[in-house]
Order: sequence, then C-alpha cells, then structure tokens
Amino acid sequence: MATDEKKIIYDDNNASPAISSTEPVATGHVSRLRRRLPGFSWEVRQEESSFAKTKNASNADFDPIPPSKRTWNWGAYVAYWMADAWAVSNWEVASSMIAVGLDWKMAIGACVLGNTIMGLVITINGRMGAILHTPFPVLSRMPFGYYFSYFVVLSRCVLAIVWLGVQTTTGGQCMTVLLTAIWPSFKNIPNHIAEDEGITTAGMVGFLLYFLLQIPFLCIPYTKVQYFFAFKSVIAPIIFLAVFGDTLHKAGGTISQSDVISKGTTVSGSVLAWAFFGNLNGVLGNYATLGLNIADFSRYANKPSAQNVQAIVIPCIFTIVGLLGIFTAAAAQTAYGEVLWNPIDIINLWMEGGSHGGRAAAAFGAIGLIIVTLGINISANSISAANDLMSFAPRYINIRRGQLLAAFIGSWAFVPWKILASAARFLAFLGGYTIFLGPMTSILITDYYIVRRGNVSVPDMYDFHGIYRYSPKFASNWRAVVAFFIGCIPPLPGFINNIVVAGDGTTKVSLGGQHLFAIGYIYSFVAAGVFYYAFNKFVPHHASMMDHAETGEEIIAAQDAKNVEARRASFAERRPSVVQKVFTV
Repeated sequence: MATDEKKIIYDDNNASPAISSTEPVATGHVSRLRRRLPGFSWEVRQEESSFAKTKNASNADFDPIPPSKRTWNWGAYVAYWMADAWAVSNWEVASSMIAVGLDWKMAIGACVLGNTIMGLVITINGRMGAILHTPFPVLSRMPFGYYFSYFVVLSRCVLAIVWLGVQTTTGGQCMTVLLTAIWPSFKNIPNHIAEDEGITTAGMVGFLLYFLLQIPFLCIPYTKVQYFFAFKSVIAPIIFLAVFGDTLHKAGGTISQSDVISKGTTVSGSVLAWAFFGNLNGVLGNYATLGLNIADFSRYANKPSAQNVQAIVIPCIFTIVGLLGIFTAAAAQTAYGEVLWNPIDIINLWMEGGSHGGRAAAAFGAIGLIIVTLGINISANSISAANDLMSFAPRYINIRRGQLLAAFIGSWAFVPWKILASAARFLAFLGGYTIFLGPMTSILITDYYIVRRGNVSVPDMYDFHGIYRYSPKFASNWRAVVAFFIGCIPPLPGFINNIVVAGDGTTKVSLGGQHLFAIGYIYSFVAAGVFYYAFNKFVPHHASMMDHAETGEEIIAAQDAKNVEARRASFAERRPSVVQKVFTV
C-alpha cells in the first residue's frame, strides 16, 4: 500500500463488483466432473499472491512477474520483433500506399517514419512494464481508475481477438497450399459451402487443421515462448527471401521495368501530402495495439534496459520487410505478368507446372508461412488477448486458458474468413480504430512519466479500494475519461466516413474532417496527453500522488523464493516428464 493507513483487511464486502466472489458449486457436480476429467478444476492454479487479498483479484500469471520468471533479455526482444515483422501484412504494407498515388520511395518513407515513431512509443511505454513487471490491464488502473480501466482493456481485447481470427484464416490459406502441394487432388474437393461465405470446403479443411495445429503452440508458457520466437526469426527471413529470390530470378534479375518502380506519384500538391499523412497514420495504426499494451511483454524483461533495443529493431526490420515486399511485387510483374503483393499467391504459382520440384518448393514455402503466422498469433494477438481476458476473471482464467479462449472466439465466433472475403467496412473499422488507442496510450504514458514521475504504488493497483479508485462511487478518474473523449471525438466523423466509403457509400463529412482522421493517431495521442496533463496540473488528485515509488519488489522477491521452493519440492516428489517441462511455466 502507499501508506500504512490505507491497508485494509479484505472481506467479501470489499470485493470488486466486477469480480465478485461466486457461490461454490454443488459437491455432487464437482465430483462427477472430477471423475470424468481427473485433475481438472474450474479455478486456475494459484500461488500465494504478493498483493491480492482474494483469488478474485489475481492469480500467478496476473501478479507482478517475480524474479525467477523474468527470462527475457535483449536478444529475446530482437527475436520477438523479428517474429512479428516477417508477416504477410507487413510484406504488403506498401501496396495500399502505391494504390492511392504515392511512389515506392514515398511509401518506404512513410514506413520508416511511422515505424520509428511507433518504436519510440513502444519503448517508452514498455519501460513501465520492465520496471513494475505488471501487465497492461493492471497498469491501466493507474490513470483510468478501476471501472473505466475495464472499458480500456475490453477495447484492446476485442481487437486482439479479431486479429487472432484473421491471422488464423491466413494460416489456413497456407495450410491449404501445403495440402495441395502434397496431394494435388486436394484442390478438386467438391465445394459444399455457399459462395457468399467467403471460404470453400477445401479452405475450411485447411482452416480447421491450422487451428488444431495452433493449439499446442498457444500452450507454450511465456517464460519459454521466446525460444519459439528465436526459431521463427530464422525461418521467416529464409522463406521470404526465397520468395523474393525466385521471383527476381524469373524476372531476369531486374525490377526496373515494373510499374511499381518506374511509375512516379499519380497525385500532387495537397492531395499528395494528405495521402502521405493518411498512410503514415496507417503505419502507426498497424502496431498501435502493441504500443498500448507492450507491458504485457516488457514485464518479462530481466532488467529494465533489456527492452530498449525495440527502438532500433522496429524501424529497421519493418523497413527491410516493406522494401522486400515492394521489390518482390515489382519482380512478379515481369515474371508472372501481374503485380503480386501476397507471397501466398506466388507460392501457389510454383505448383502450376505440376513438377515435383515446384510442388516441393511450394510445400516448404507453405510450412514456412505457417510458422510465420503461428509466431504472429502468439506475439501480437493471443498473449495480449489472454492478459485482457484474465483481468475480468483471474480466478478462472490464466494466460493459457485466455489464449485458448481467445483462439476459439476469434477463429469461430467472429467468422474471420467472411471478414476477409467481404466485410470491407469492418476492415476499415479495424484500421481506423487507432483514434481510440492513441488517447489511451498517451494518457498512460503522460500519467506515469509526467504527472507522477514514476512514483506509483503497485500494491494499490491490485487493491480495489486503494489510491487509484479516485471516486468512491464510480471508481474512475474523470480527468482520464474526459481527456480520452477529447482525443477520439474530433476524428470520429472522418472515421465514420472511412467506413462508409469502404462500403462504396458516401457521406457529407467535410474535407477538414477527413483530413483530421488522416492524422487521427497523431492528433488523438497529442490532444489526449496535453489535456490530461492540464487537468492534473490545475485539478490534481492529491490522494493518489506519491513522493516515492512503491513497487513492492522485496515482497515479490520473498514470495517468489517461497513459491520456487514449493515447486522444487513438488518436482522432487514426482519427476516431471518432458512434456511437463516444456509446458510448465
């Protein structure tokens, strides 16, 4: 606690209404379930918590990461972003920019600038997690208060789950290519799914198999998943470079004849300028989600400086991937007669000749892209969604259960294959969602670095009645709420216009409103941060201000020592199997 006077004894009357205790299940039902599933429990594994007073407030995964589980060094963060950057979406990032009138040099300029800005945002925000070792949902309570933090977390959670489903669809397409390469007759499977569903019977088989393949990878604990990222960071460049090299070879070793390279800008003046800013905003929005919740990963750092490498890695690796995507698309125009941005399309063409060599190359390429999408779903989507889901029911959801739950919801409830096939408006909604993420990120950074200067209380973040409750009735910080809406409301008309236009509709939104949306992330980030600082400057909340930081590190370390000893004693009684060693945190 921030002060001794603030310490309270927890009882059921002090429980959070959002996570209140539940009545115990009838004994007969529990015994029947346990007979069918030995060892199963609805409640997740609990270690004695450092700060939480009840199982409804935290669990072993939701607590601050203890010293024994801080396993990520700077190399792990390099591998993490290598795993995240080598993706089909980043490979294709310049395609939309060139389509609206930019030339390839301006497209790369937007990528470099956008990724540099986002690299700084991610590194600055990530330092909070590296110092305090708490997840994003817990950190969000600091500026927003207990209740409104749930809105912030839910906003991030839905986005992560949807993108998890979309990436699973991409992985299913890669699985379909692999199956066709191994068994060419697979592409002749009769289709029994309606055309407007956006997927065929063969495609659904590929989707299902990829989904099942994904499950065990989602169960890899966060203390060991960096090794999979390291593996992917080797495989992914090999696959994408192979696609580029083969396409360039078939193009005669030149890309200069392609329209992608030789064609200049097709617009000029203010139209060109706003096209550049609009696409810069798109680049910023590409990873605005991780810009908000990077603490979910930086909290695993073995020291605060370990995650600083992100500021260099992000702009460098994303620029390389974007350049290779442009050059491959240019080479494809000469090699295949059309500009191909999607590497899956190029790998599909390797099989057209029917040769064993072409099929083998396509199979290996598909395997590589399957590994790529697995890495992205873990690094960018599933762990983030799991932390968010865990905040709503930590007694029953840990990171592993959260990942599996998010995978089922994203892959089946949101029917992502239909989103990719026909929902242009929904994709425009996802792309423009940055106007809500920008204010959240800015408020979090402003609160920690400028308003509080790092003097925060981690124990109070886990206490519903602690100093970050702000209001006895609403448990929210009005300063953060008002600053958030000041940041996101002005670009909202442009956001709506973007969705309507994506569906071939029209609106009466002024050109100024459209331009404001074109810089939506930058505007919302700056405006929310400035107003949040001003509110705290002139109407401060004195009860939550401290003159020193209280991380509770000594308490965490002492409790960690007890938990480590308990785990060692458990392993001494029964030697764990290889599977247990791999999948145990």
